[in-house]
Amino acid sequence: MKQQILIVDDELEQLEFASAVLEDEYVTLTAKDGNEGLRIAREQKPDLILLDIMMPEKGGIGMYQDLKRHEGTRDIPVVVVTGVTRGGGFDAHMLTQESELPAPDGYVEKPMNPDELNRVIKTLLS
Repeated sequence: MKQQILIVDDELEQLEFASAVLEDEYVTLTAKDGNEGLRIAREQKPDLILLDIMMPEKGGIGMYQDLKRHEGTRDIPVVVVTGVTRGGGFDAHMLTQESELPAPDGYVEKPMNPDELNRVIKTLLS
């Protein structure tokens, strides 16, 4: 049985790209914002979540914090996928500040490199 990966991003082309890269090895689920992503994560319990940070409605920071505070989803590995680069201002502490939440399990910069994306996912799911 294929493992499930939830991809949460407000950009349709990013959802389609990641799904196309992963669909041969994984079942992909998609959500266009953090609210939809939380609902799907709680219902489906995916094996891993790819999470964009900058989104309308509930953004990635709020979704990450809600995931890690909820008993049913706190153990799902989360890989941050964002155009906000580490050198350009992204810091994992943005997700965990004011709390004792763990840092994300991985990080992939946009535009996504398919090989890097697969490497990070395989490392976390093996």
